[in-house]
Amino acid sequence: MAIKSNLLENTFYQHDKEAILLRRSVREFSEKYVEPMAMKLDQAKSKEEVLSGMKKIIEASSEIRLLSLIVPEHLGGMGGLIYMGSNALEVLAYYDGGAATTIGATWLGLLPVYIGGTLDGGATWEKWLRPFAEADEVGKPQVWSFAITEPTAGSDYERIEGRALPEMTTVATQVEGGYRISGRKVFISNSPIASHMTVFAVTDKGRPYETMMCAIATKDMGFKIEQVYDKMGHRSAPTGEVVFDDIYVPEENVICRPGLGWNFVKMTLAMSRAPVGAIGLGIAKRAFDKAVAYSLERNQGGKRLIDHQLIKYKLATMLEKILVSEYSIYGVSKKVDGSFPPSELEPSLAKSFGGDIAVKVSLEAIQIMGGYGYMKEMEVEKIARDAKLIQIYEGTNEVNRLTAIENLLGL
Repeated sequence: MAIKSNLLENTFYQHDKEAILLRRSVREFSEKYVEPMAMKLDQAKSKEEVLSGMKKIIEASSEIRLLSLIVPEHLGGMGGLIYMGSNALEVLAYYDGGAATTIGATWLGLLPVYIGGTLDGGATWEKWLRPFAEADEVGKPQVWSFAITEPTAGSDYERIEGRALPEMTTVATQVEGGYRISGRKVFISNSPIASHMTVFAVTDKGRPYETMMCAIATKDMGFKIEQVYDKMGHRSAPTGEVVFDDIYVPEENVICRPGLGWNFVKMTLAMSRAPVGAIGLGIAKRAFDKAVAYSLERNQGGKRLIDHQLIKYKLATMLEKILVSEYSIYGVSKKVDGSFPPSELEPSLAKSFGGDIAVKVSLEAIQIMGGYGYMKEMEVEKIARDAKLIQIYEGTNEVNRLTAIENLLGL
């Protein structure tokens, strides 16, 4: 069922000229490279096929210098950040949520570097972002990941009930010239294909927030991928469990010293959450368009499905959620771009709302399409599976809402 979205070009939010051009470029790239692979990678029989397929998409993205979008212009990038990143991820997610997650996860891994360079006058940018942009320019893009989640510590990093501390198992021990890192990270997007990883570790497990640090580990340092997960959705996005077995990280790779790590985590999440909401928005728009296309083609009771009042009401309700999410995500994205350090309040709500509408709109699309919607070949079944993850990663929606209200009330 071929569809051509009006909601990607004729958006409710009035984007500036630069964003419109970016959206068009990402759309053309996605139609050429992402859309033809999306269903194939979702239904791939082997993990190797997924890893190989996503690597090809990432390499192809160098044609439009997509990964360099968030690198400052004077370092060879395009100078965008949250607002432009949200635009790119929304369009990518329309064609495949997993592709958006993979590109977004590289930017997530780079955000601590961006924060570090903002604080130190640009030295960290020069060391890491210039080589990143140069690699992208010659068609050999670096893939980054953000390693924080552990087997015993996920969303409870932000929400601690009863003042109980999450158990941190990844420990950094200072040695001559740097640190030795040992531990394990789980659910790490991009880790099976990453060349660089921003790793959060503590120097004292009894005082995790007071001693958390961040350093960059590269593949040649020897971090190991224990397993590649078989996921419900975003199946094209490689996600793995990472083991650090006493790897040596030199001092020059330290992004923030012990004691500053938790602040870096909070700033990173505040900057990354509106773009995650944008992934949900792109998924919702795809589901809406599939439902509209089906309603125009399908006849029931002697007339087109779209001509039934109930169906029009359902579609209008879906559209309403998309409109509100669009204004929320892009309004928040622009605000985050204009402030440092960013507030956690608005991005947390933009993310949680974007995740919720992705799930609600995709499930309603299945309902409109009935039995056909439940079939894998109709795609909305995949879209609904992709939608669910937006409510879970980057902090569960429940945690995001608690973060927002606690920020508002100063709790």
